[in-house]
Amino acid sequence: MPIREISEDFSIDDIVPYFQPIVDLDSQGVWRYECLARLITQNDKTFLPSEFLYLIEREQHVKTLAASMFLQSASYFHNVNIPWNINISANDLNNDGLINSLIAQLADYPNPERASIEVSAATALANQAQLRSFIDKGMHTGLGVFIDNVGSCPGNIRALMNLPVRGIKIAGGLIKHYQQQDAVKEYVDYVLALCEHQHIAVIAEHIENEQLLNDVKRLPIKYAQGYVFSPPVADVQHNVQASLQQH
Repeated sequence: MPIREISEDFSIDDIVPYFQPIVDLDSQGVWRYECLARLITQNDKTFLPSEFLYLIEREQHVKTLAASMFLQSASYFHNVNIPWNINISANDLNNDGLINSLIAQLADYPNPERASIEVSAATALANQAQLRSFIDKGMHTGLGVFIDNVGSCPGNIRALMNLPVRGIKIAGGLIKHYQQQDAVKEYVDYVLALCEHQHIAVIAEHIENEQLLNDVKRLPIKYAQGYVFSPPVADVQHNVQASLQQH
């Protein structure tokens, strides 16, 4: 899909969190939310990160995006007792100012263990020392870490599972091919066994239809996320629960 051109002026304040539920498949309730960055222009056009990150880099806002998203998400959920995640990049792992900012914000935050960051498996594998340092600095605040998109790249996944991470997200493509490809089945089973041993939560992500959801329910996976439940929304007061009850 071609990237849409952003022709309007924007500021970092125009990038706001949208919220997609991560669902507990046992209770059918929302377990936590992932807070996803969206650029909303003055003409109310909405852009995905893939469409605006080049502008963030060009305008040298890379170091402020994660901090802004965390601040906005923390404020949104301050009086809503439900956990939430934001995404951070490799640049963020090397940004001492960011982790210090997160620590400061969580110092007087209610139930700070509700907050977590997500790091892609590719970033985590390529920056293991930095990730370990990030975890060590933030752990005392209650800040959790999730590894996103596990299975999308080669690498020593066991090394990541040995870190004190709160959860992992299994790439949707693995679920799609679980029954058809022996190598995929072996890998997924291996990851699930590691997570069970380490008491790490497992989320199946990119679950976009009922068939994939049914496939997830056949596996020892407790949580799932995707459009089959809800797209990212600007306000969690939108009746996401009504959508969940259909499943």
